Amino acid sequence: MIKTVCFSILLCVCFWGYSQTIPNYSFEDWYTASAGHEDPVSWNTANPTTNVFPIYKITTEKTTDSYDGNYAAKLTSKTIMTFVAPGFITLGDFTIDIWTQETSITGGIDFNLKPDKLKLWYKYIPVGNDMMRIGLWMLRNDGSEIPDTVATALFETHETQNTYSQLIVDIEYRNDFNPEILNIMSVSSNPDNPVAESVLYIDKIELDYNTGIITNNISDFNIYPSPTNNYIFLNNCFNNCKYYIYDLVGKKISENIYTEPINVSEFTNGTYLISVEFNGILHTQKFIKQ
Repeated sequence: MIKTVCFSILLCVCFWGYSQTIPNYSFEDWYTASAGHEDPVSWNTANPTTNVFPIYKITTEKTTDSYDGNYAAKLTSKTIMTFVAPGFITLGDFTIDIWTQETSITGGIDFNLKPDKLKLWYKYIPVGNDMMRIGLWMLRNDGSEIPDTVATALFETHETQNTYSQLIVDIEYRNDFNPEILNIMSVSSNPDNPVAESVLYIDKIELDYNTGIITNNISDFNIYPSPTNNYIFLNNCFNNCKYYIYDLVGKKISENIYTEPINVSEFTNGTYLISVEFNGILHTQKFIKQ
């Protein structure tokens, strides 16, 4: 558990969610909440708590100042009563107690791939020596009260970035287990000492798979041919195994049981991931459709 004073982050992870992709990764989709503000679809913010009487403050906003598509997420640190609340987005469930300034983040999205890097585009205009943070956590439910951390990625900076810049952060794996849940979070201020009016813009969040990966020591997981125009083949040990094909954002393209060559002729040209279940373990590699 992590607990600090003044808009701290208390990370308590419970398992929910049924998605295998980063939803609304470019912040194109927004909905109008009951209080009248807009929130990004599939992401949680502090707005439902701060945009109420007598506060009426929006810390996460839709902006047309975007890198990709029509919109991006604009996170602004704002004074809430007697403390400063950073702008905040998370794939988990976010709550804050206005009176104690304690916050909690639970949940995330169901996710069992093993990406190498977290990539996104951002701008940052801090006030004073404020600091923004962007983090990724992948965890698994090992039966204990606090789920086991499989992998993390973290970036923080004090530096001003007035134009959109791409951020690429290595994902560090702590063990060989397959992840079960993914959470990505961005915050416009140092949670331990936030400064009002620091602004962080976030757009086009992606996961990068730079290398073909195998999630255990099976040495004969082969995908051929790659590149391919029409079909891909797996070696015989994967006959009658369930497979899933994803694009590099993590969106599931297809799934089936492997009994014959897989027809990918209708796929858009590009790089894909195929994950195959074998003895309860997912084995994942890349292939190229051209």
